[in-house]
Order: sequence, then structure tokens, then C-alpha cells
Amino acid sequence: MTKEQIYEKYGDVKLKFSNYYKFSFGFTGTTEDGESVYASIGGTSDEIYRLDVDADTEKTIKTLDPNFINITKGKQNIADWNEW
Repeated sequence: MTKEQIYEKYGDVKLKFSNYYKFSFGFTGTTEDGESVYASIGGTSDEIYRLDVDADTEKTIKTLDPNFINITKGKQNIADWNEW
């Protein structure tokens, strides 16, 4: 899937903060069809300090504009996208 296709289909799925690792914030959510959505944003110390994260606030792919997105259902990988 392209970035545009992912944004169209999954852009409004509600995501919550799930983890922080090496200058990247991770967010997870689930679609109505039971697909798991993982998105991360960050990557370098310069980029990550610009992001304000509240663990209790829901985000979406559209509001985060992440640099990595993974969609799975069970063990099946539906989509992977990254800007690197």
C-alpha cells in the first residue's frame, strides 16, 4: 500500500501512545475490523523534541503524520510504510 492509500483507509483510526524507544514515539490502535495499527514518529534527537505527547490523548495517523506505519491482522502483515 502507498502512503496515500494507508491515509485514506486508516487515517482516522484512533491511536494511543504505547512506547518510546531511541527518539521514536510509538502509537497503537485497532480498526473496527480487528486490524492492529502501529505508527511511530521521531527518529533523531532534533526531531523528537518538537513533538508534544500526552499519554491520555488519542491521535490518528492524519494528526501524527508518522514516519513509520504498520498494519497487521493476526499474523498477517497488511501494510508497511516508512519514509526512509
